Amino acid sequence: MTLPTNDLLGAADRLLNPPPEAPSTLAPGLRARAAAVLLRLALDETLDVFWGDVSSAMTRNGRSRMLCLQWYIRPSVARQWHTTWCALSAACHHHTYELPPTPAEVRAWHQDVTELLRVLPSARI
Repeated sequence: MTLPTNDLLGAADRLLNPPPEAPSTLAPGLRARAAAVLLRLALDETLDVFWGDVSSAMTRNGRSRMLCLQWYIRPSVARQWHTTWCALSAACHHHTYELPPTPAEVRAWHQDVTELLRVLPSARI
């Protein structure tokens, strides 16, 4: 069991915007990557809850959950969900030949995730 999605979003926000008086032991790139992991986890948890309401068998199907999403919610929301999830997924995987995501990129994804979590309940077809 993970944290509720609001707690995951809050933890990601604290990683991206640490208080000025807090000691900074993590580099900005590492904080941004950790925030990306939390944001993707929030998307995954929300998708599990969504599919649990529609069909409990879909919570075990991994990536096909996103492919089928376009038939259950507005296509524009499904496309945005897939695009954001893929960007976060790429940011979560460390490769020595790639730079980590910038805090600005992850802040933009944070806004996208916040919006997606807000509109998902009303986006059902």
